[in-house]
Amino acid sequence: MAKINDILRLIALSILFGGSTAVVFVAVTLVKAATANGIPVREAASNNAPAFIGFAVIAAAAAFILLACEAVDFLIVRKRLKPLSKLVLTRYGASILCAIATAVFAFGLVPPMKELQPLIKTDEAKAQEFGRLHETSRIVFGGTIVFALVALVMQGLIPATTRE
Repeated sequence: MAKINDILRLIALSILFGGSTAVVFVAVTLVKAATANGIPVREAASNNAPAFIGFAVIAAAAAFILLACEAVDFLIVRKRLKPLSKLVLTRYGASILCAIATAVFAFGLVPPMKELQPLIKTDEAKAQEFGRLHETSRIVFGGTIVFALVALVMQGLIPATTRE
């Protein structure tokens, strides 16, 4: 059971770290390519919004799986009376913060951005509101990436004897 839980946790963290990083990399690359071809930044960014909106669902599912895995891990570790090391506690903390950042992104920022996205080309006020949400989402999405990376690194640093 513990091995399956570890595998699911690592898959969830991999999606949250690698998937989020890939989505950001692709969006930045596409916006740069579009602006090099004369497309305004706002329009280029608007064209990339569906990728972030679609990924939000995947990220939310991965965050839920991550939290479930950490809860199971905590219960297994406690049941076996193994001491909770600073590395394990740091991983728990990073995982929880990663899930929170993902939830804020997926449920707090993406829905209003999705609603505003078709309007930003024609309504300046909506475009500015979208821009504020976008700037906030960059910080929150960056938090998802950083916290997922920290949790992955902590998992690698935890001695094998305390993981079993």
